[in-house]
Amino acid sequence: MKKVKFLALSALLLSTFTFQSCKDDDDNNNVAPEITSEKKVFILNEGSWQGNNSTMDLYYPNGENTYQSNVYASVNGEGIGDTGQDIIYYENRIYLSVWGSNYIAKLDDSGKVLEKHTFTAEEGQPRYLAAKDGFVYVSTYGDKIVKFDTTSIAASKGFVEVGYCPEDIAIKDNYLIVCNSVKDYTIPDNRISVVDLSTFTLKKHIESEYNNFLTVAVAGNNVYVTHYTPEYLIETLSVDIEAGTVKTATAASKLATYDDKLFCINTVADYSTNPYTYVTNYFKFGTTDSFLDLTETPELATANVYMFDINPYTGDFYIGTSDSKTNGTVYRFDKSGKFVTKFETSGINPNHAVFTR
Repeated sequence: MKKVKFLALSALLLSTFTFQSCKDDDDNNNVAPEITSEKKVFILNEGSWQGNNSTMDLYYPNGENTYQSNVYASVNGEGIGDTGQDIIYYENRIYLSVWGSNYIAKLDDSGKVLEKHTFTAEEGQPRYLAAKDGFVYVSTYGDKIVKFDTTSIAASKGFVEVGYCPEDIAIKDNYLIVCNSVKDYTIPDNRISVVDLSTFTLKKHIESEYNNFLTVAVAGNNVYVTHYTPEYLIETLSVDIEAGTVKTATAASKLATYDDKLFCINTVADYSTNPYTYVTNYFKFGTTDSFLDLTETPELATANVYMFDINPYTGDFYIGTSDSKTNGTVYRFDKSGKFVTKFETSGINPNHAVFTR
């Protein structure tokens, strides 16, 4: 969730994950992490800004005990805190960024906290996460990308300055693609930053006629970003990193990738009704056909979609809906788009899901 600048939008329109080959993570005591054969899906519920009500749930897609609500609090004896922003699964560990409470945490695959890092004023408040080659990268509202070694996140390994209040980040080859947003809630940034991970330096800014970028997805050799239009709608752009060009791609507010293909969801508020309603479409990029069969879930055609993730191991679709007031609902569809199940989350605004295997 954005801070003040987009709080009103959270009721209106409100990734990709990088999976690498595993290496031993010693957690400071040279003990390799346990690898479980159990399939798990961790779901982060963002909560409300300054509500101190973020939660995390655990879903077992193939187990008898199918759902465990508020697993973070159950395992750790305390809540996540304020505004759980992002979550990734990397090297058999979960990494969680909590914007309002200003920390990132490393968790095992039961949800137990192994280590935390509280951000300094110089580093800025944490937003989104990406990982590669034993390092975790965090965008912050200090206009930076902060780097951590996965063996210990107690202290950072430095930072690179990018654009204004960077949001989502993703890795393509050896580059980190950074979505910059808005300075002081009033000055939109028209630059997408590219960080060279081999040197951890800023390679370049890609400037365009567009600004206020939000999310990024990498599908094969293609890079896509979303941005807010002047009317506070969200649309998707195509980015050529080498050429340094940006162009309109499609009307879509949520992106997810699977098998090098881009899947899109577009949610638009219809103000012709009172109260206003939503019109939501689901399509694979380059087509107009829905990738979901909504026969059993017609409500998704008018839902405010807050979360969209695809299980990289199975191709299952996970759709989270929210009214920003009551607990969210997560829908699971299989790879063919057939409805499987739905469940209520333990908090409002389910925003990300990660998959252990």
